[in-house]
Amino acid sequence: MVVKAGREFLAIPGPTNMPDEVLRAMHRPAVDIYAGSLLALTDSLLANLRWLFRTKGRTYIYIANGHGAWEAALTNVLSRGDRILVLESGRFALGWGDMAAKLGVEVEVLAGDARRAVRPGAVEARLRRDRQSAGKRPFKAVLIVQIDTASGVVNDLAAIGKAIKAAGHDALYMVDAVASLACMPFEMDAWGIDVAMSGSQKGLMTPPGLSFVAAGKRARAAHKRADLRTPYWDWTAREGKLHYQKYAGTAPEHLMFGLGQAFEMIRAEGVDNRQIPAVGDVEPALFQQIVDGAD
Repeated sequence: MVVKAGREFLAIPGPTNMPDEVLRAMHRPAVDIYAGSLLALTDSLLANLRWLFRTKGRTYIYIANGHGAWEAALTNVLSRGDRILVLESGRFALGWGDMAAKLGVEVEVLAGDARRAVRPGAVEARLRRDRQSAGKRPFKAVLIVQIDTASGVVNDLAAIGKAIKAAGHDALYMVDAVASLACMPFEMDAWGIDVAMSGSQKGLMTPPGLSFVAAGKRARAAHKRADLRTPYWDWTAREGKLHYQKYAGTAPEHLMFGLGQAFEMIRAEGVDNRQIPAVGDVEPALFQQIVDGAD
């Protein structure tokens, strides 16, 4: 967009700036959604998502924002009455937990605040107590956000994964990577992550409207028993042979064109060249700026 002061540079929580190459890729006529080039594009997008998440698991594309991917992740592996542990480090992890509660899941929050990253030792200790407690079903999943958009806190996913393993707990490790995927290192399989989700509007440089879920072997095993599954989000339905099943209907062609171009740019640049390996708390002065800005 060109305005009186020059080209607008958007800097808000939400959509980020889109390169002209991505915008141009979307400026084209619609194509057949049942055959030809669009089928090949879907295959390439799913493969590129596996590459970016660093997983051998399955990937899924939803016509939704990040909240849609939250629901897809939860409903495909959980059942009503399951207990989960939400690791607090800002508003988005809590929001994901609130969604789970509305779906009929029992939610416990490991208290933190928006100024500090989740402490792996606290996670390990809580999971050890959970294993030893009697009378309650153990936690089915642990939810965490890699970087919270509202606070800037960055959690050490590798260390949290090691803490879950050290506790000897079987909870699924589920990660929100909306604000971090393609911007920070992400190693789904190496860090023991079972379910990861993200969206198109941040590091993937594409308009809001697409979201993604990656599922490992343990998640797919849990999926077979989950009773929160619904037709639109269901992984099994999206694994059908027909192309339209992968989107539960009409494919989002033009967003796919943009995403395909974004992946070409990421691969050309080299994903390691665009990632910031930062982990840690928010500096107090910066946190105060965030709070003041919110007012």
